[in-house]
Amino acid sequence: MSFAKLLALPVALTLLAASGHAQTVTTVISNGTTDTRYDIVILGDGYRVSEQGQFNQDVTAFLTSLFQKAPYNLFADYYNVHTVFRPSIDSGADHPDATPPIFVNTAYDATYNFGGTGRCLYIQNTSLGLADAALAPATEGRVLVMVNDSRYGGCASTFAVSYNGSSMTEVQAHELGHSLGQLADEYEYTGNSYTGPEPGSVNLTTSPTGQKWSIWHGTQGISAFQGGGYNQFGLYRPRSNCMMRSLGQVLCRVCQENIVKITNAIVNVMTSTSPASSSVTVIAPNLQTFSFTHFVPASNNPVIEWEIDGVVQAGETATNFTIDSGQLALGSHTVLARIIDQSDRVRRDPSLLMHEDYTWQVQISDPSLAQLRIPTFAISMVIVNPGSTVTLSPTIVNDGPATSAPCTVEFFLSSSHATYTTQDTLLGKIELGSLSNGQQTNGLQLNAQLPWSMPLSVMFVYAVVDRENTVIESNETDNVLMRSLFSQQGPCETGLEFQDSLVTPFAGSISLAAGGTLHPTVVAPCANPATTLYLIAWTGSGTNPGTQIGPGLTLPLNFDGLTQVSLDGLNGAVFGAFFGLLDAQGVGQAQFTLPPSTVIPTGTTHFAAALLGQSPLFTAVSNAIELTILP
Repeated sequence: MSFAKLLALPVALTLLAASGHAQTVTTVISNGTTDTRYDIVILGDGYRVSEQGQFNQDVTAFLTSLFQKAPYNLFADYYNVHTVFRPSIDSGADHPDATPPIFVNTAYDATYNFGGTGRCLYIQNTSLGLADAALAPATEGRVLVMVNDSRYGGCASTFAVSYNGSSMTEVQAHELGHSLGQLADEYEYTGNSYTGPEPGSVNLTTSPTGQKWSIWHGTQGISAFQGGGYNQFGLYRPRSNCMMRSLGQVLCRVCQENIVKITNAIVNVMTSTSPASSSVTVIAPNLQTFSFTHFVPASNNPVIEWEIDGVVQAGETATNFTIDSGQLALGSHTVLARIIDQSDRVRRDPSLLMHEDYTWQVQISDPSLAQLRIPTFAISMVIVNPGSTVTLSPTIVNDGPATSAPCTVEFFLSSSHATYTTQDTLLGKIELGSLSNGQQTNGLQLNAQLPWSMPLSVMFVYAVVDRENTVIESNETDNVLMRSLFSQQGPCETGLEFQDSLVTPFAGSISLAAGGTLHPTVVAPCANPATTLYLIAWTGSGTNPGTQIGPGLTLPLNFDGLTQVSLDGLNGAVFGAFFGLLDAQGVGQAQFTLPPSTVIPTGTTHFAAALLGQSPLFTAVSNAIELTILP
């Protein structure tokens, strides 16, 4: 950083405050965008309108001195500095401990003897200070205040405050060590002994050996020296003398390390990336180059790494890296750029603050393939009863580049939040037509009835597009989206459903030629399992108007020849357990087995069930479930 840049004052904004005084906002050091640099704001207190030039001179003197000190001189390009000048009515600061006391009218009400310590100079109108600091383009919370008073003093908390006398540059650098570096004072008061816990600051310890900074032992006088934190005994500092103990001293390496790490935690040393978007699609077999720029000093020996899907690419140490999409599998990949600052000011970095990564999500696509995914999936109800009907509304999009063939969207109800299986309950499916490149579905819906046997717990509905891979895609891993349901105790209904994998609970099919087996299941959770019988019957004549089997009870099944066959064949080879006693859970499990080449008409048929008691004979009826007989 050149001091010509320091003195250029390139940006100035003037705003009107409620008091009628104008605040002047100026960027005095601009090394880059505020999102990449560490931004410091400097305020002035006790400077009258006519003394703004003095404030500017004080800022220049401080910054000139600061950026000649380690570690700031090594990382000068990491900082932006802004000033906000609000003129005061009077010069100076309050001296409440003077004889007689002195009180002046200043913008932020700076005062000596803050907290009862004479040399502690701090501002009392901190809310106005924060409001003015917020007028700067950015701030990392590190606000300095220059006070136009010649009496020695300074203090730091939210603000780093210093007088502008002969030792101003040293005092302000010391106070910045507190506010930016989170460093403790290392000087002592005679006779004080520390008996508390291990201090949180990096530059004080209760260990007489200085184990806290042992990695620095022997470097520029680093060891363990008793006295610090205002205590003569019980606390130890890293170096015999340091800026955090005495003005005019350099910061020891322990203190420098913390300042460097805190600075690097804020800055983004990668100033630009190419491609600019973090999502990149590459059409195979093309090449794609990735690159970035950075401002890590060459003297810090930065190391550059590139990764593909977590694997470091050997020999790739430049700021640009080219992938050959023909050498990567179709689908999603992660390309990561990393720069590691190896500054000799940092020896321990467990949080990897000296590392910076940038990641691109890369989709390798084949121009002959489509790419289906489910960006959104909604369910009409979240809290549901067993057997209730919900509307399932997915959106399917084809990211191309090829047009997708027709396929199916299926919906599975599962107790697992991790994944579905084909053994879970199939709620239904939607046949999806072709989608061209970039096309998405609109208004896709399925009204699905939930199973009567759904447990009272959190359940998960999975929308799955193209489960059978009818469409060959460039990425087969993003075809599923899940939503949650909360099942509660519903009314005491008697329900009938199929319990077979890849068969919906209320509709199934069997081929006459091949035959097959399905499992109609009665669910009656409120029935007495010890005394309640169930009976399942069959019809090929529809469910309306049904058959009245008792007062107020209509079985949704029209009596016909199939009904008689099912009654005659109860509990035989075809109609297994179609008549029986409910189990302890109120469930009756039957089995319908149709032998191959059975001679019956094709078409839609239905099963329905009734519960039997003693008086009256029939106590409840179920819904009807559909069975399609195919050729």
